[in-house]
Amino acid sequence: MNTSRHTKIRSVTVLVVAALLLELTTAVQYISTRRAITAQIKEMAQQDLTSANRTFEVKEIAEAAIAAVLPEVERFVDTQQQDSLHLALQRVVANHPEIVGVDFAYRVGSDGLRDGYFTFRDDATNEIKDTVIGFDYTERTWYREGLHGNGSWSEPYMSRYYVALMSTFSRPVHDPQGRVVAVIGADVPMRELSSMAVQLYDNQQRSLIPVIIFQLIGLVVLGFIMYRSILSVRKLSKVSAEKDLMNRELGIANAIQTAMLPPPLPESEFLNIVGSQVPAKQVGGDFYDYFVRDGKLFFNIGDVCGKGIPAALVMSMTQAVFRTIATKVDDPSHIVMGMNTMASRGNTTGMFATLFVGVLDLATGRLSYCNAGHEKPIIITGRNMRYLDVTANIPIGVMEEKKYNIQETVIAAGDMILLYTDGLTEAMNANGKLFGLKRVESAICGDGGMNADDKNRELPAFAGPQQLLDTMSHAVSEFVNGAEQSDDLTMLVIKYKG
Repeated sequence: MNTSRHTKIRSVTVLVVAALLLELTTAVQYISTRRAITAQIKEMAQQDLTSANRTFEVKEIAEAAIAAVLPEVERFVDTQQQDSLHLALQRVVANHPEIVGVDFAYRVGSDGLRDGYFTFRDDATNEIKDTVIGFDYTERTWYREGLHGNGSWSEPYMSRYYVALMSTFSRPVHDPQGRVVAVIGADVPMRELSSMAVQLYDNQQRSLIPVIIFQLIGLVVLGFIMYRSILSVRKLSKVSAEKDLMNRELGIANAIQTAMLPPPLPESEFLNIVGSQVPAKQVGGDFYDYFVRDGKLFFNIGDVCGKGIPAALVMSMTQAVFRTIATKVDDPSHIVMGMNTMASRGNTTGMFATLFVGVLDLATGRLSYCNAGHEKPIIITGRNMRYLDVTANIPIGVMEEKKYNIQETVIAAGDMILLYTDGLTEAMNANGKLFGLKRVESAICGDGGMNADDKNRELPAFAGPQQLLDTMSHAVSEFVNGAEQSDDLTMLVIKYKG
């Protein structure tokens, strides 16, 4: 009896001591956390002040630069002095290092025609250059808001010419009668925002160290069982927080990756093009891109080995290199070789990408192309289909000095080109069966596909690229029947109207 009583007293004593120690630990934790938060607030306030001063300074520089050049630009636009206009825009970039580029876009009227220029500093040569704006700038905030008022800053966005977060200050350009005829804007990178985010994260991590130490002291006093229980709860919370953080970051990465895809081109008398990308995870390694320059359609489609964040990083780099090279080079084999050089240089991870690059002359229908280990495109002519003849080159990123061959063919008016990644042919259902080329042909033909002796039989007529894309997507969805997606699935359909 006495032994049991003494045991109960000792147990109660241990619990009281543990409770007192926990209260003491809580008090110490409160004081430590309060000091850490106070120090962090002071540091953040100083950083915010410095960043705010720099941001305000850059803001004033950009606004003053546009205000200074605006009368000159309006005079050149009115007198149609295009060379002088370009020189004025180049002078803004040359004289203001804070401004990485100047946008000049004519107002789009009822005819829907767009005419715009982007003046920028070439990182490779340090030269100031001009290029045609190859996307629909009427959808951009800086253009829409720049048409009205006396100057406005756009919301942050990912630049199509630089891998950076940008903001644009834009103002309307008037003719002598006071009508708005164009919009001029100055692009400014938002470097301070990224550095502040990194510093904030580091400060938060440092402030957690004393808190964790004092929590561990209380857990040891409560005993091994309670220690293991609380440790398990903490591990679960950490994993859950990391998972939430990763999901948020993947969501942001998915939005950025989606924004990197080319905006839809309005259907024209020459061309109709549609594409789709469905990553197996929140981000993926498939990509496609297209733009029109000098009467030619430049396009590509590719597939980086693997999935997730590593493949997405390689994908974003590859897209940026394609845009950089294709805005200056017409030969698709040279474009592929340039992309291969960048993908191979310093590649210690073994990452590579299959790639198809094409250049379609919209006046003649001549298609020049280069294939780097990618799937053969399918050409649909009226109610006939055929595979495009491609050379079996190796993917990019494998061998830096690899030479790639150019091939050519002629696309007739009304022809459609179906390009796709292996996520189409290798789509897998719950039984482990692959969709395969036979089912691709079946979806196009509307029956059991092509046999060796019926290559030229008539196919169902497709109203346009969107119907072909929808037909293929429906066929894949019906085949996999809800099974988990095994690979990124990307398709691009081009209809040449002649």
